[in-house]
Amino acid sequence: MVARYQPILKTIDDTILTIDKLKMQIDGKLAEIGTEATPSTGFDDDQKEETPLQKTKNDREESSLSIEQILSELNGLVGLESVKHEFEEFVNLLKVQKLRQAKGLPTPPLSLHVVFYGNPGTGKTSVARLLASLYRALGFLGTGHLIETDRAGLIAGYVGQTALKVNSAISKALGGVLFIDEAYALAPHGPEDYGAEAIEAILKQMEDHREDLAVIAAGYPDKMEEFLSSNPGLRSRFGRYWHFDDYTPVQLASIFESFCKKEKFNLTDAAREKLTTMFQTAYDSRDQDFGNARFARNLFEAAVSNQANRIVKIENPSVEALSVID
Repeated sequence: MVARYQPILKTIDDTILTIDKLKMQIDGKLAEIGTEATPSTGFDDDQKEETPLQKTKNDREESSLSIEQILSELNGLVGLESVKHEFEEFVNLLKVQKLRQAKGLPTPPLSLHVVFYGNPGTGKTSVARLLASLYRALGFLGTGHLIETDRAGLIAGYVGQTALKVNSAISKALGGVLFIDEAYALAPHGPEDYGAEAIEAILKQMEDHREDLAVIAAGYPDKMEEFLSSNPGLRSRFGRYWHFDDYTPVQLASIFESFCKKEKFNLTDAAREKLTTMFQTAYDSRDQDFGNARFARNLFEAAVSNQANRIVKIENPSVEALSVID
């Protein structure tokens, strides 16, 4: 019964790949002629999604940051103390590698591939973008742009098609970083799962493009071990393993207040006290689905909605009234 539908599935996969290639060509042409896009802060754990053209433009702008700007943005992120320490040590190593090259000294092999361990909403995408920019700033990668993908973007439903999808994603990332979110989902689960094929294809591309590609694999700490153990050559490809801790209640409150500041809202003392209690309760009962910054974002949006329900009942409210979250 399954065999009857395999030709149809193959045709569908082939069509999707063809459309994907055409889209890549169109996006490339539009980028070349400098198509304008509305400025955006980028898509991350606590940000809104961009259009493809916005993403292309913003990645290009972010990847041209100086080392000082990159470190300034990194240090401006809430929390992430251990990651900041690892990042800064890596900066020092990369700098010295370049100095040795300039003096004609030999340099030991250096892997640009990194594993990010962390729950959702812990800033992994923000740090990945900064790391991609760092690679460009120091001359390790040509463009330093970031291409995000996941299982759906790498695995097809028909044998032989998964490698093509992987190659397509890699081709977009050349010169920059391929960021694989929830990478543990690639670990194969049964004979009908093409995850093993995807991992093999990724490993081959990592070897073939050692000079112009970096891969960042991210996901839950415990599940990432399953991914790294799914292929004998996988773990050794990654040179660094960074742990993104959950945000503390104090840090979550700081993130919430940053949203308020950006949108020109003011918290009353009572609201701030209530907020602290809510974050502490959520933190104490958290599990692997705890949203971290996403939870703070959702709570902020709910607070704004509640404020609107209150304000709409006031005739001709003042600017102060419109700005207060109580």
